[in-house]
Amino acid sequence: MDSTRLFAVVWVSISLLAPAEIEAAASADCAGAVVDENGVPVGAAQVKFENSSGKVYRTETDAAGRFVLQNLSAGNYKVEVRKEGFFLLSGQSFSLHDGRNELTLTLNRVQELHEQVQVTAPSNQIDIQDSSQRSSLSSQNIRDIPVPNSHVLAASLVALPEIVRDSRNNLHIAGARSGETQYLLDGFEIGDAVNGALTVRFNIDATRAAEVQTGRFGAGYAHSGAGILSLETPDGEDRWRFGTTNPAPGINIQEGAHLGNWYPRVTFSGPIERGRFWFSDAVSIQHTFDVVKQLPSNANTSEQWAGDNLLRLQYNLSHRHILHASFLYNRAYGTNLGLDAVDPQSTTVTVEQRRAFVSLKDQLWLHDTLFEGGIAADSGVLDYTPQGTQPYVLLIDGTTGNYFQRLHQRGRRLQAVGSVTAASRHWHGTHQLAGGANVAGAVYSQSPQRTEIQARRADGTLVRQSTFSGLTNPRLSNTQAGSYAQDTWVISKHFVFQAGLRTDWDRFTQSVMTEPRASANFLPFADDRAKLSLGWGIYNAPPNLSVIGQAFDQQQLDSFYDRTGTVVVLGPVATQFMLPASGLRQPRFSISSAGWQQKLAHNTLVTLELLARNGYHGFAFVDQQPAQLGGIFLLQDHRKDRYRAVTISARHVFSESTEFFAAYTRSRARSNKVLNPALGSIFYAPQQSGPVAWDTPNRLLTWGWTATHIWGIQLSYFFEYRTGYPFSAVNLLQQFVGAPNGLRFPAYASLNLGLERKFAFRRYLWAARVEAVNIFDRLNPDTVVNNVDAPNFGSFAGGQGRAFTLRVRFAGHK
Repeated sequence: MDSTRLFAVVWVSISLLAPAEIEAAASADCAGAVVDENGVPVGAAQVKFENSSGKVYRTETDAAGRFVLQNLSAGNYKVEVRKEGFFLLSGQSFSLHDGRNELTLTLNRVQELHEQVQVTAPSNQIDIQDSSQRSSLSSQNIRDIPVPNSHVLAASLVALPEIVRDSRNNLHIAGARSGETQYLLDGFEIGDAVNGALTVRFNIDATRAAEVQTGRFGAGYAHSGAGILSLETPDGEDRWRFGTTNPAPGINIQEGAHLGNWYPRVTFSGPIERGRFWFSDAVSIQHTFDVVKQLPSNANTSEQWAGDNLLRLQYNLSHRHILHASFLYNRAYGTNLGLDAVDPQSTTVTVEQRRAFVSLKDQLWLHDTLFEGGIAADSGVLDYTPQGTQPYVLLIDGTTGNYFQRLHQRGRRLQAVGSVTAASRHWHGTHQLAGGANVAGAVYSQSPQRTEIQARRADGTLVRQSTFSGLTNPRLSNTQAGSYAQDTWVISKHFVFQAGLRTDWDRFTQSVMTEPRASANFLPFADDRAKLSLGWGIYNAPPNLSVIGQAFDQQQLDSFYDRTGTVVVLGPVATQFMLPASGLRQPRFSISSAGWQQKLAHNTLVTLELLARNGYHGFAFVDQQPAQLGGIFLLQDHRKDRYRAVTISARHVFSESTEFFAAYTRSRARSNKVLNPALGSIFYAPQQSGPVAWDTPNRLLTWGWTATHIWGIQLSYFFEYRTGYPFSAVNLLQQFVGAPNGLRFPAYASLNLGLERKFAFRRYLWAARVEAVNIFDRLNPDTVVNNVDAPNFGSFAGGQGRAFTLRVRFAGHK
């Protein structure tokens, strides 16, 4: 409550110090709106009016796409509207008369057009009213940056300085755990209902924009945790559009002739009823065939098939009432998953995964107030099937036998959201008031079947044997609800202050938490060439149901053997995960951040961001008797995570066809409880502090593209360097040796190059791109022998070597 009182005092103080309005009544006012080609409001668009004498008036649209300019002189004006991801609107003229004027301006989203030349809004502009710490990728960025596995959206997201992928391909945003970020698809939560991670797939060509926020975000985000990743997809428009990528399959001749990696994608959109009803459908198929060269022939391949379909609909009941609907379906089937240099084919699993998501959103304007409401439901099923029922054997330099767990897991979620954005109010400046509420319910269940785990010495003698007993059908549900109110106060053209307050209730913890949030922008100069942003807030992080669910699962029984491997010297000792009787609190983050943006000349934007995030009341299982083997692991809310980061970036736009971006991040991600015990991987040790497994203190990335004069080829590149990820050393008993995460992989560095040329075929334009991944063939391992008793302890393997890929896509009419 102390932080809430301080927050209120600061807000009132600013209002008392704000300058009073001293201007005379306006001779002409303009109340306008900026919408896209389908009538959907466009927020944060920069609007510029210029009168016949050359005087310029600037403003920016609010979240409902509206803007107001007051105290203008009657007469003729030219208007310009710009926003990244849209074509530039310029050259339009109109007249203002005395009194109130209304104006609607339409921005067209960027498309790959060839029949005409249109100028796009540059990506290096400063949003004068936006205080969020954010970065984004446009559809062009996603399409043209030559990342490895460019058919996977998560692979393209690492082009943002805030995002890394660990060795298991999990996303981590600003040093946070995968499930501590709110993932949004067109405004709805799309993270896994069980663990919160981003596991959903859809056609990457249907991604209109991807945006990440890591600080200074508003109160409207319910489960933002450590950050927000928003994904936007198209609804269709009056023009018919068709696109396809990689329609022809390839052949892999390693280990015989096989269907190679093939990732065909199709997008199709257009009007169902022109000017009123549109659709967009995106389908993709992924076939992946991998060969692990370190394993014997005929036992060194894995294969995966996956497919997805995303259907979007928009229906305009009127120009002030719009409905959006979407349906997403995923299915995947893979054999020999988990195959790598130290885990042979017998230890792998067959995986089948299904996911369905459906949503409906309603947007309604009543007078000047925007009402939004929506509901969504999703369900997912995951099945793991081992290769057999033989014991799973842990060797000093790898594994053998069959994986110990057969699993059927299901997660479901139902969510509803609603918000109101009121028309601007004038009192010591302009106030944009907003409020809303949300509710979500999730259900998690699983049916595991577990077999024996053995740990053996180099001579094959048994060291430790693990079995499992008890109930095997845990089921868990949770419900969350929240509400918020927010005021964005434009005190003057130099100063913007945003204040918000959230409350969130969680049924599992039986608690309500209050989350004040505040941020401010200050423009120190007369124009928009520089901006200082400051912010602080408390953010709710939803509990991870898969972690909590361990308390309803089996217990593990461990027996320890003598040097001969035949005599039990201890055990069986039982280990069980349990919940406390009460007293758990909701996990949360306190985030403070500061940012400076500076435009250099006309085409360069330099950004400096400082971020400090403290996590409190994080859930972790803690061994209650760490001095002895076995016992109770109790769920506690004592985990504290810390993240500190400084990021400096520069983006320079040379022209419509040439762009450059570079960023360096110095960061530190640590926790006071880094151990994540689970059935089958229990380390009998007290919880300890240390770096998290995805901590990367130094990271440099740069990317860009340019058109060349050689046959019209476009050259693109992507380079990433980072500190190697941490890992832990263990011994024969699978106990830690040294500090957890006390060792590191070698530094990672990779340069990718892409060459793309467009060509005509049968009156259509196609684009063929050759991409070289890790062109210097640097060893970037993702596997390590971490058993100190192994003769090859510390040896590394795996990772992406040099590779060449070919992409062919349909680019439209000539």
